[in-house]
Amino acid sequence: MFEIPAVHAAMVVGAVGAVMPMWRSHGTDCRVRIAHGAMAASMVTMMIPGVPEWIHLLEGAVLVALALFVTGETMHRRTAIPCAVDLTAMGVLLLLAPTAPMPAPSASVPQGHHHGGAELSTGWLPVAILVCWALIALHLFRSTPPRERRSGVTTAAAGSALMILGMAPMAV
Repeated sequence: MFEIPAVHAAMVVGAVGAVMPMWRSHGTDCRVRIAHGAMAASMVTMMIPGVPEWIHLLEGAVLVALALFVTGETMHRRTAIPCAVDLTAMGVLLLLAPTAPMPAPSASVPQGHHHGGAELSTGWLPVAILVCWALIALHLFRSTPPRERRSGVTTAAAGSALMILGMAPMAV
């Protein structure tokens, strides 16, 4: 998807952020572990050159579906909710990612009407998603009482911050 070394470094940081909550997985459910593994795999896939664009669209759809799957976790809500937020934001960013260049407008395709995410990602929407993602992650961390932060919430918040950094190249 991207072939600039600094972008690859950011994506490696994002992949590390995706697996961070798995390091302290005693406070999480299997659903959350599966979701974080999928986010890490998605970050690694973005670094592989020559991957077809439809793979990234599929990844985005799978991540959004996993967000719904994770919300079914009832025992460890303090780690499942931030995971669902991460999945949703990352999935939407992947769905909005620029795909192959669009052909010049012709008479058969009205200008401004294109299928796929290529036209949507040129504006401020991905940046707004990143900012909202960061604000929600910060709110979820700050709203957790300090005595409950030891149950993986701090690790989840740090992982979210690293994933936001890793996905920043998609918004620029």
